Amino acid sequence: MHVYLKEDEVRLRMEQVDGEGLVPDDSDLLPMAFFAEENLRPSFRAFLSRETVNALQEMLNIPVLLGVLAEEPEQESDEVHAMVGLAVPVDRQQLAEQLNGEEEEDTEPWRDGSGSDDAWRGDDEPGDPESDPPATALFTFAPLVRLKRVHPENFAEELADLLESALAGSTRPANEARVDRFLEGL
Repeated sequence: MHVYLKEDEVRLRMEQVDGEGLVPDDSDLLPMAFFAEENLRPSFRAFLSRETVNALQEMLNIPVLLGVLAEEPEQESDEVHAMVGLAVPVDRQQLAEQLNGEEEEDTEPWRDGSGSDDAWRGDDEPGDPESDPPATALFTFAPLVRLKRVHPENFAEELADLLESALAGSTRPANEARVDRFLEGL
């Protein structure tokens, strides 16, 4: 699994959109569109539960860090299926306790992935805030699909470009893009 985290914070706004024909009338899912900065075109679209919408409304009151999560396709010609999410800070010790049901010992830094890879040599002090990258979790909420790869030689660059294209408002719903691709082939 690959993750790209955008370095700069982004101001997102979320709006409910018309879901006629997309969501059954009796569905609990809400069709939402997400707009970056002052863009008039949506960056992301998603069908979300009321609970998720409520959580996102609270988080989107301030600029946020975004990330993209995706598995690299086996073939360069395959579509890229990704999920956009908010990067949320996580306390490493608290995470380790929840995952293991007990506190991690500082003498074994490789167990929770904290510290550098060379901590076992004594070259780096485990838990040193300057050497440890901040721990984050990705609260994913919207799918992104790229039908044709732009950077087939570098998947990290592909994910960065995918997110930047979405934030610029230059993406379309996947079904619309697939129909256009099909019609071009006729």
